[in-house]
Amino acid sequence: MTASPASTPPMPSDAAPDAALQATLAADVATLRAQFPETRALYREVCALLFFRYGITPTANKLYGLVRKGSMGTPTEVLAQFWADLRGKMRVTIDHPGLPDALKAIAADAVQSIWQAANAAAAGELAALRAEARLQASEAEAQRDLARAAVVVAEQETAAMQVEFDAAQRARAALQGELDAERQAHAAAQARHEAGTRQVEALERQLVELRTQFSAELEHTREQVAVTQERAEATERRALREIDQERTLRQKGEQALADLRVELAAVQARAQDAAVAAAEARARLQAERDTLSRQLAETEQALGRGQAAQDELRAELAVALRRAERAQAETTAARRMANPRRQVPATKTKFKFKPGPA
Repeated sequence: MTASPASTPPMPSDAAPDAALQATLAADVATLRAQFPETRALYREVCALLFFRYGITPTANKLYGLVRKGSMGTPTEVLAQFWADLRGKMRVTIDHPGLPDALKAIAADAVQSIWQAANAAAAGELAALRAEARLQASEAEAQRDLARAAVVVAEQETAAMQVEFDAAQRARAALQGELDAERQAHAAAQARHEAGTRQVEALERQLVELRTQFSAELEHTREQVAVTQERAEATERRALREIDQERTLRQKGEQALADLRVELAAVQARAQDAAVAAAEARARLQAERDTLSRQLAETEQALGRGQAAQDELRAELAVALRRAERAQAETTAARRMANPRRQVPATKTKFKFKPGPA
């Protein structure tokens, strides 16, 4: 069985390729250009590529637009030879010595019909496969575009996260600096607190010493007041024995003694007030020990009041002693004036006052 001229098979429809097909076709033509440098051979291979691979009917204009080599007559001649070769390959000839010519023609037509049907089925399947391939390519391109968009979004999110991370790092560094400053401030405050505590303890010890000293001085002052009172009472008793004839002078002496008692009572009251003031000062110092400046101020005020009270008490005691001596001197002088002929020995009571430490 050999090929013989027969009818021409149906040609593929002339469909305009889309952009993706154009790019793929251009790439295949570039590959063929490298493999077939001869112009007519290159045009022949491009014809076969368009017809068999892409199902596109080749024309002279399409061939020249893809190859762009030689003159316009070259693609025309190559295209005519391509169609002639294709028609020759599609003819079916049955050559058998024992068969009549009519049977040979029928058999040839039958074989040619079968071959054409198979070729049409194959072309349909090829078109379906090409359509599916194009659909898959479109879907792949869509997925590629989605992936690129996702990559862009991911890059943007990564950049945003990097910015947030940098901001968080800066905030962390700032917080770390603030924490270090707070720790340093806390350490300094702790040191100041410990120093203040030591100063308060020293002030408390000083206050205890001052209180002991003040108590000793107050007791000494009370003893002096008692001695002064005893001397005053002795003076009063002597005056009472000697005022039988000196009623007027006795009344003056009694008045002086009464005044002295009032002054002594006032001195005792002021001494007690000073002790109470010192106790109140100590209570305020203990209650306000957390504030060192106020404790120092109140302690100095309390000590000042106590010292002032002691000074005032000493001054009042001295005044009272001078008044007692003047009263005794006046009594003696009055007695002498009342009895000029009677020699009364002068009795002079000396009031000694030993001032405490200032």
